[in-house]
Amino acid sequence: MKTGQGGHQDVRIAICDDEASQRDYLRQQVEGWAVRRGHVVSVHLFASAEAFLFTYDEDKSFDILLLDIQMGKMDGVALAKRLRADNEWLQIVFITGFPEFISEGYEVSALHYLLKPVDEEKLVEVLDRAVSRLQTAPRMIVFRRGSGYIRIPADEIYYAEAFSHSVTLVTKNGKETFNMRLSDMEVILGEGFFRCHRSYIVSMKHVRRVTRTALVLDNGAEIPLSRSLYDAANQAFIKTYF
Repeated sequence: MKTGQGGHQDVRIAICDDEASQRDYLRQQVEGWAVRRGHVVSVHLFASAEAFLFTYDEDKSFDILLLDIQMGKMDGVALAKRLRADNEWLQIVFITGFPEFISEGYEVSALHYLLKPVDEEKLVEVLDRAVSRLQTAPRMIVFRRGSGYIRIPADEIYYAEAFSHSVTLVTKNGKETFNMRLSDMEVILGEGFFRCHRSYIVSMKHVRRVTRTALVLDNGAEIPLSRSLYDAANQAFIKTYF
């Protein structure tokens, strides 16, 4: 989720339900909620768990998922378990016509359950709560790899190093290599990162000391600093910590 100009939230919401009438009803309610709250939403409709997974494998940037429990081959609970394996911040809201299914979702940390027919006021309350939780979520950066995508928390990235035809990210959990230019990586990483050398980008959050020739990180790494960027590095350091 992104905060747009003026403080509104840009929210990506998926609705997964095998009933077309239910998908349309939820879409209308979500769009009405967004207008009242001043948010900008993009709503995506899916008729099955498999259809959502097909899209999710290519695009993991959804913020909220309104998910029917009873569907075709893969039900909503099975889908939620798959999603939770690599995404703890997706706000999953189960929707069901059968109260007895509610207990099945506790292990996937569902935000809430809504019983069909979905009450508009209750849906509004749940969407407000989802946005509130998302505002406390760590920033996630989505990287393309092959035919799919991976998500890495921005806070866990120490630095990026360019090689001949690739860029390697050094993170708290190891290294990830991507086929791209360092200039493209710089755009993806965005705010909080500093291009300190023609071959390096660092996370200023992990910089503990600035010297004339290097940035010393909290993991002990010393990243080369171009002489011409010494003043800019100090300014970025001050902006980060003061």
